[in-house]
Amino acid sequence: MNTQEITMIQEDEIDLRELWQKIVKGRKIIALTTIVLVFFAFLYVLKLPNVYESKTTLMPMNSNSSGGLAKLGGLASLAGMNVGGGSMTPDVAFNTLLDDYNFMKTFVIKNKFDRYYLSSNRDKNYVFAFNFRALYDLFQSDKDDEKDFEQVIFDVVKEIRKHISISSDKKTGLISVACSDSDREFPPKIIKAFLNDASKYLIENHLKINNRKLIYFKKELRGAESFELRQSIANIISDVLKENVMMHSKRYYQCDLLTTATPAYIKDKIKPKRALILVVSFILGIVLGVFLLFFLEFVSLKKSSSDELTL
Repeated sequence: MNTQEITMIQEDEIDLRELWQKIVKGRKIIALTTIVLVFFAFLYVLKLPNVYESKTTLMPMNSNSSGGLAKLGGLASLAGMNVGGGSMTPDVAFNTLLDDYNFMKTFVIKNKFDRYYLSSNRDKNYVFAFNFRALYDLFQSDKDDEKDFEQVIFDVVKEIRKHISISSDKKTGLISVACSDSDREFPPKIIKAFLNDASKYLIENHLKINNRKLIYFKKELRGAESFELRQSIANIISDVLKENVMMHSKRYYQCDLLTTATPAYIKDKIKPKRALILVVSFILGIVLGVFLLFFLEFVSLKKSSSDELTL
């Protein structure tokens, strides 16, 4: 190691020592900045109500139960007609309706969820840290903005979409329908209502499609000349009728109920993560405090050099 390298190491050590001394000297500024930031973060987490989640688990019907209908597409294509031989999984069907505004609008109006979201008592069951809700009430607006009915429904649909999630487990095939809200009594109600209305719509739509298939294949059956073709068409008609029966036998669209959504336990919240927010605010407070310290020192040095030049 040559003399130049030794000199550079010594200078780095001096710089780090001076830097640490400046931080120690300005520890009050850092501490004050941290305390202020943590204090406001504490007020913020006190203002936030707990959010709870409820979940329903569904078991889709075995794909083999409707496997015979796979022949529909091939046979219909031979006849020059597409009757929709493909299938759609229940989770995709439910998500499609969740994204469909017309369906959700009807859903909200029918179940009167717009009244719930506009009710002044909507937050009466909210749970807060230390049961302290004064800050929350303080920031609540009392003014009642008059909104067009369509705007109200649009806002409610948007709010519901934010809190409902529908997913399928790739390994087990089980479908989870989850809903979150600060009122832990509300998610089970909206899950049950959504599954009932969505299933009714999907079953009715599926039966209409199957009835069109039956009309088509019965017509083809009457015009079929060979015994083999008549037998094949008769088997497909039988499969369609079996699927219609299967549709009516399920609790929900192509699904049976495995677990029912119930109100979450009062301590089983999913958010806010208050401890995490406070820890992040503490670390951020230290970083901002150090930044403020060096910024003030920079301003002070610049002012001193400016005064010296003036003299």
